[in-house]
Amino acid sequence: MKKTGIAVGVVVAVGILSAGGAWYTGKQLPDVLAGSIAEANQKGADALLGTGITSKLELLSLDSHLFTSTAHYRLTLDMPASEGEARHVEVLLVDNIQHGPLPASRLAKLNLWPVLATSNFALEPNELTQKWFDAAKGAAPLTGQVSLGYDHSTSGTLELTPLDFAPEEGQNVKFSGLKLDIDASARAEKVAIKGAMESLLLSGTDTNGEAIKVELRDLTMDSDQKLGSGEFYLGDSSVKLASAEFKIADKPPVLIKNLSQTGSFEEAAGKLAGHVSYDIGQISFAGKDIAGVQMLWRMKDFDAAAVQSLVELYKDKLAPVQQAQALGQEAPEMAFSPAEEEKLKADIGQLLAGKPHIAMEKFSIKTAHGEAALSLSVDFNKPESFELPPPELAKQLIAQADAKLSVDKAVIGDGVRVQAAIAGETDEKAIEEQANMFTEMGSGMALSTELVALKGEKLESSLHYANNEVVFNDQKMSVEEFAMLVMSKAGGLGGAGGDEQPEGMVPDDEAPEAGALDEEAPEEMPEEVPEEQ
Repeated sequence: MKKTGIAVGVVVAVGILSAGGAWYTGKQLPDVLAGSIAEANQKGADALLGTGITSKLELLSLDSHLFTSTAHYRLTLDMPASEGEARHVEVLLVDNIQHGPLPASRLAKLNLWPVLATSNFALEPNELTQKWFDAAKGAAPLTGQVSLGYDHSTSGTLELTPLDFAPEEGQNVKFSGLKLDIDASARAEKVAIKGAMESLLLSGTDTNGEAIKVELRDLTMDSDQKLGSGEFYLGDSSVKLASAEFKIADKPPVLIKNLSQTGSFEEAAGKLAGHVSYDIGQISFAGKDIAGVQMLWRMKDFDAAAVQSLVELYKDKLAPVQQAQALGQEAPEMAFSPAEEEKLKADIGQLLAGKPHIAMEKFSIKTAHGEAALSLSVDFNKPESFELPPPELAKQLIAQADAKLSVDKAVIGDGVRVQAAIAGETDEKAIEEQANMFTEMGSGMALSTELVALKGEKLESSLHYANNEVVFNDQKMSVEEFAMLVMSKAGGLGGAGGDEQPEGMVPDDEAPEAGALDEEAPEEMPEEVPEEQ
């Protein structure tokens, strides 16, 4: 009996404290909501800057009681249409707020960590969204639950309900639903988001009346970021999609598998660094694999303060121009005062003084029989003056540059095979003959420019620049000599390479494949390709 009495006393005490906390929350709620709405509107304006789209979130009503409150919101979007006329969209939301410190929904899950409030929000029907409610069989197509801590941090989920409906006649949408888990510190200084979607199927017709079908499967999102010293987020993020299939009318489908975008950025000692990669595992057409694609960008030694200052300049000068263009209006003149010009030069000078580096480390297309890869990188330097003549300014601005191209000859043949598949060709022997012929023709034309060299079965070219000296394909020369070389040889890209065969290229009459190709070629094909082709 004594222990029971103690337990009852504890429950009563908790009840009294909860009631007191709930009353306190109810008193604080209007100011908390006003601050959150103002912050949401500011972040929305920053995110949409320069797009021509404006957004506004406003509180329509707030009905408060001891343990709960009900809030109604309206989100409006004004978007420019293709004709230049703005389109107005309104979305309504209802929010059932449970007051802290121990909201009922958290108690039901035995979560006893005290919070200021728990928000249970949902989309409300209106003229725009009623069809989404119908597709969700009356359920709210968008719902969420977010708890607000006493430190103004937030944690919760947002869910899009599965849908199956026809927006218009001849169109259909099948959506598996999507769920996002969100955690954010006060003022969103740290934000972590995880989400997933199983499938989205869109079908309809284009302007010509041809059937179109798009199917996306297994989307995942993962982001863990925090604000750096400026208005940019640092950390890791990734978006991945297992497959995307596109089909038009009775044409064979195009299937793209394993798409992803990943990025990672960091700040150390006032310098920004990071990388972003884009990957496509495989592109297929009519069930046949075509190629995989990969691109990797990397940057380092970007002065964070200078970058932030340039972001502010963009907001002040460039964004209004983009905004006017998006709305179809006359763009304002982008004028700089003498003080602004000096500030801009100082910011760019500060950025360049850090010797920033940017590189496309790899752009690769990998086919069934080979790979074509390109890499570019540039190291910048601060010039003595921005008033130098352009040639001298460029010479001082670029401290070092590197470029490398590598193409397997077999990639040319794979390109011919892809074109044949798209054209519906089915004669495998003829396709292979064409692939082999164009492989030799294409590589021969490239070699005739002397801008690439043949190493084994690869066409390669490389360039290194530093200290006003160029090393091009292992040959040293000045910048002026390199420019003259490129201008004099680039004409060979059109086939006018002259009578001389470039070093390393086997003459047509000595190539082992030449006789075989000539014997098997159709009668209407010339025995030799004219030099001017």
